[in-house]
Amino acid sequence: MARIGRFSSAASEARFRAAYAAVAARWPVPSTEHQVPTAFGSTYVRKSGAGDGAPIVLLPGIGGNGQVWYPFIEELARDHVVYTPDVIGWAGRCVQTAPVRDTADIAAWFTEVLDGLGVGRVHLAGNSLGAWLAGAVAVHRSDRLASLTLLEPSASTFARPRLGLLAKFIVSGVNPTPERMRKLNRWLMPRYVMDDASIELAGAITKFRMAMPWDRTFTDAQLAAIDAPTLVLFGAETIVADPESGAARAREGIARAQAEIMPGVGHDLLWANPEQVVPRFLAFVESHEQART
Repeated sequence: MARIGRFSSAASEARFRAAYAAVAARWPVPSTEHQVPTAFGSTYVRKSGAGDGAPIVLLPGIGGNGQVWYPFIEELARDHVVYTPDVIGWAGRCVQTAPVRDTADIAAWFTEVLDGLGVGRVHLAGNSLGAWLAGAVAVHRSDRLASLTLLEPSASTFARPRLGLLAKFIVSGVNPTPERMRKLNRWLMPRYVMDDASIELAGAITKFRMAMPWDRTFTDAQLAAIDAPTLVLFGAETIVADPESGAARAREGIARAQAEIMPGVGHDLLWANPEQVVPRFLAFVESHEQART
């Protein structure tokens, strides 16, 4: 049976709402909030910044929400409109009413969000599992993308994941104490130290029963269907995937792809190295600004 995302209990939802609000209060730039109706339910989107070019849309990593972008939003929104949606079927301020079953549904949901915002083409970027979601959109609706950026894409994006990696996530989610969440973060993203508010939000998220499809390795045909200019960034020390083989498959499978491996960082690519990653991303966006809304 197809599922609808929900919290395991009212107490778990209350804990999440409080943790979400604490992180959301840190947003460093003026913004407006929007609830966008779609066939899959209402989607919460925060809009920041201003600019004449195609807007930027950012999708978070596993189970996350738009608040994760607060450390970078000031620079990203300096010259661009930036939309940071929560992901329907994940913990956030969306209200899911219908199941999202496959990549076609993911693309349909995303397209309806853009339509509801009155937006044409966008520069779409995703981190980790959000990179896979962004790729799923591109497989079906590259026509809505001025560019596509995949930041440290999830383990399954370009190859089958290691079983040990999946087991680590499952064990950590069984009893998500603050210390257990810190330990997982040190293993996965060793150069990024989560503060107490972020740890609390991460723990609260684990009590949400997610209902967005899990990442499955893109087939050759799916990669070939991605027609948007694409930037793929891997951390050389990532434990999530093999960056060399991932970069090679991206270059071979996506017609307009650039794939780069950044030294000295791993899955914490963006959080550990924003001074390089953010300008690289924005330069890529600017190089494809011939696509206007």
